[in-house]
Amino acid sequence: MYNGPAQQFPQPPVAPPAPPPRRGGTGRTVAITVAATLGVYTVVAGAVVAVVAATGSGAAAQGPEFEGLPTDPCGVSIGSQLDAVSAFLPSASFSESRSSCSWNVEYSDGTPGDLFLGYRHPTDHRGEILRGESEAEDYYEARARELLDGDADEYWSVEVQDAGELDLGDEAVVSHYRQGSEDDMYSRAEVLVRVGDLLVEVMADEGREDRSGRADFTGDEEALIAIAERAAAELE
Repeated sequence: MYNGPAQQFPQPPVAPPAPPPRRGGTGRTVAITVAATLGVYTVVAGAVVAVVAATGSGAAAQGPEFEGLPTDPCGVSIGSQLDAVSAFLPSASFSESRSSCSWNVEYSDGTPGDLFLGYRHPTDHRGEILRGESEAEDYYEARARELLDGDADEYWSVEVQDAGELDLGDEAVVSHYRQGSEDDMYSRAEVLVRVGDLLVEVMADEGREDRSGRADFTGDEEALIAIAERAAAELE
């Protein structure tokens, strides 16, 4: 029998309380990784970042700062389309101007990469939200022109390989293009849809580690358009 002083066993660390919500500006971003198993809250340069335990198709954000944006971007009913590109590990993120979900995928040509689905308000050059249908129309017009015709300057270029308009939402376009600087071009396919005063963006990208600029997403176009159609239907 032990008669010495009472033994002291180390206590498990206590997680710090979640920081209070912060407002002001468009810098507040919440990122939610669905595959996490432990909730962790931290503050980085004034932005609240949350990694939370979740199951199912995704996680949702709540609060008036997300007014007008879908708060469960990973929960759109696109399961069969995600299966078509072997999507896994959904990760949701939120800000005052955008809610989005991204997945790791493998495209039909064998390219590993990322799939992105986002809802957004147009913003000005300072990042301030521009609410209203006319502002969304102006943003769509400028972006659609770039997706259809390409763009280039001294440091950055968008080289369109194939593009066309779609019968989705109020107006829509699909584009396959290469973009980047002269020494670092990468492939992307994008579907852009305007629904009232919001924009829906669906993008297929090459993985950052193995970018070649030669990925072919044409075999995945049908799945990308179907994802955009389902996402746009969430707003109607």
